[in-house]
Amino acid sequence: MDMKKIMIANWQSIEYVNIEIEKLLILIGESNRGKTSILKALAAFFGQYEIKKADFKDKTKPIEIRIKCYKSNKGFLTLKLLKIDGGELEYYIVDHGIETKVDLDIIRKEYISIRGAVINSKDNGVYEGLLRIREIFLDTMDSQIIKDLNSKIEYLKENNLSQSLQRKILFSFLKNILYSLDEYEIKIKSKLSDLFLIFEEPELHLNPQESREMYSLLVKLSKIGVQIILETHSSYFVGLKQYQSICLIKKIRGEVKVFQYTGKLLNGDEIKNFNMNYWINPDRGEMFFAKKVILVEGQTDKIALSYLAKKLGVYNYSYSIIECGSKSIIPQFIKVLNGYKIPYVAVYDKDNHRWRNETELDSSNMKNKKIRGIINRFIGDYIEFENDIEEEICQEERERKNYKNKPYYTLQKISEKDFEMPKKLENKIRRIYK
Repeated sequence: MDMKKIMIANWQSIEYVNIEIEKLLILIGESNRGKTSILKALAAFFGQYEIKKADFKDKTKPIEIRIKCYKSNKGFLTLKLLKIDGGELEYYIVDHGIETKVDLDIIRKEYISIRGAVINSKDNGVYEGLLRIREIFLDTMDSQIIKDLNSKIEYLKENNLSQSLQRKILFSFLKNILYSLDEYEIKIKSKLSDLFLIFEEPELHLNPQESREMYSLLVKLSKIGVQIILETHSSYFVGLKQYQSICLIKKIRGEVKVFQYTGKLLNGDEIKNFNMNYWINPDRGEMFFAKKVILVEGQTDKIALSYLAKKLGVYNYSYSIIECGSKSIIPQFIKVLNGYKIPYVAVYDKDNHRWRNETELDSSNMKNKKIRGIINRFIGDYIEFENDIEEEICQEERERKNYKNKPYYTLQKISEKDFEMPKKLENKIRRIYK
């Protein structure tokens, strides 16, 4: 069973949301925006969270959770949970608009085998999650894996461990599963199609290196069939390659809103260039957590803008400066930001230096026009340096030979005690950070 869509109504802080689901779904956003509520709604549907009075946003209305799913021998159908305050849980099968009330046991036997684990951030979250994993795989996993799992469960049961150690034990177990995958993949292949893993803050207590590896492990699990839904505050768990998996949760005028883009944003060489860019600098995923994104071409712009903004007192830590690598890649980042409605400003060099030949000028102007042409003016803007930030800082035209070691010389210039920022440059920096 593949979950394709989740609809949640009258649940905790959520009036109504509708979320499309990939094999990997990544919930991100600021704290207290509804991410954990979505995970709890799913856990409630699968019988791993008991619905309480406090979970009703409006006690005069029922809680409703719908999951649209696909199963090869059943096709598309919708499963519905309904609960009235003070009433019992009710489950329905919705097929071609016709609702049929059924018991959860019937759903499990005749429609889907609802199996999976919820790993939350509570003290015993890892222990309970591993127990569920053992139930699912007891008869299919390699004996060595089961032996390792049993020893970890017993160790967690007998020792009062910190959350940090519990998460490291879980991390170790997932690594063991995937490193032994070739030995038992055929045995469990039939079970993967209806298995889910709901993971709250997988980055907890992991260092940056472990976080990157954990994300890689979860991506691999999703690729072999496990449906993974995670909630995170870490850019290490937001890969630009998996932008279709990202679900950005915001609160707008007190209401929880969902921003996704499950269509195709990039085509042809754009995909290759964009993915290569991500591998060069995976921290670019932090743009999904920013209140505003500042897109720049390279290192000089990133460092100089930060330094000058702090000097002017306008630097904002909730903004992220994303180094795109080149002017040619900026449009690809703009497409993603447009798709997720994240505010941004694209900062680029006009590159119309007097020493450039006609071909170079035509190329620069074409790239500049492309950037301006795809900006959504409701959420984005652009700032053009004339001809680059170095010339604006030095207030003089520069020769081609001057472009060696330009980051060093630029920083040296702006850090001089008697450096006076040109008014034109100051106005641009204030506009970037407004």
